[in-house]
Amino acid sequence: MRNILTMVKMDVWRGIKEVTRYKLNFTLHLIMNLIWGLGLIIFSFIIDPAKLSSIGSSNYTIFLLIGISFQHYQSAALWVAWDIKNELTRGQIEYTFASPVSRYVYILSSSISSAVIGTLFGIIPMFATALILLGSLPPVPALLMTCVVLLLTFLALCQIGVIMSSAILLFKDISAIMSFLNFLFQIGTGMFVPLQFMPEQLKTLAFLIPLTHGIDLSRHFIIGTSTVWPVEVELGMLFVFIIGIGLLSKASIFYLEKKAKREGLALA
Repeated sequence: MRNILTMVKMDVWRGIKEVTRYKLNFTLHLIMNLIWGLGLIIFSFIIDPAKLSSIGSSNYTIFLLIGISFQHYQSAALWVAWDIKNELTRGQIEYTFASPVSRYVYILSSSISSAVIGTLFGIIPMFATALILLGSLPPVPALLMTCVVLLLTFLALCQIGVIMSSAILLFKDISAIMSFLNFLFQIGTGMFVPLQFMPEQLKTLAFLIPLTHGIDLSRHFIIGTSTVWPVEVELGMLFVFIIGIGLLSKASIFYLEKKAKREGLALA
């Protein structure tokens, strides 16, 4: 456990240093989160408030801002694999796999680092913007439940990051798969449009994506929208995802290690 925490701490420290090193870029990055919130007000003029109010809130700006903020966790699940791809390209990955550090911990730490940085410099500023636009704070229990939801979503998507990193080492190039999942995570989770307005087939697919429940529950606790499924079911699904995807990620690393011993991990 101590080794895991050390790896994660080192990875997070490195990531924060990389993000904050260039002050102008870092400042503009934070400002952009506020600009997103102001810019989304434009969409509120083209959305029918009466239709949106049928799910419990007519404030489309905040609805959309909360959804878009989860793109930072989406990156931790999908695009963190490019860190591993860079090591593969540079020929560094063989050295990493020869080290005594657990390969699972090493890959998971990259995903956790990306998610932590996304939380600190992406989700928190966007949520703060949403609360400013809302004009008042939700009840304390609602804020605490939002934190629980963020943590559960965080853990589930980090495990997906391990699977994607394993896949990129196994198949060398999975950019098409990552682009498809990126599209699916944006369109099929209710990030932009309420799932209540979408076809039943898409709702069924959305139910199987952890991000869906994170977004839906966060909106419910912050602005009082109705959830697509009962709150207890969605919270339960996040726990199921953490366990199920966690087992899959461990299995993917186990298979990857067997392949590495047998064939190596050279780019060719």
